[in-house]
Amino acid sequence: MPRRLPAPEYPPEAAVRQVRSNGEIKWRGDFIHICSALVDEAVAVEETEDGHWQVRFFDVPIGIIDQKTSKLRRYASAAPQRTEP
Repeated sequence: MPRRLPAPEYPPEAAVRQVRSNGEIKWRGDFIHICSALVDEAVAVEETEDGHWQVRFFDVPIGIIDQKTSKLRRYASAAPQRTEP
């Protein structure tokens, strides 16, 4: 496993932001917490067809920036949920 992932390649129309040491990016004058695990990594912010701003890391969508609250609304996990027997 490499110590560091190769730099992601994002399309030219994507706004690329570096995740800061506290897990945040600066977006339109606000600080948005993305993920502490992505510190020092580049994420892409792209406008969706319906006018929302989606954040992704490589090809993995992380969530949508809520423009009213300036917070990230994470996508639901795709991992199967454990059920009790």
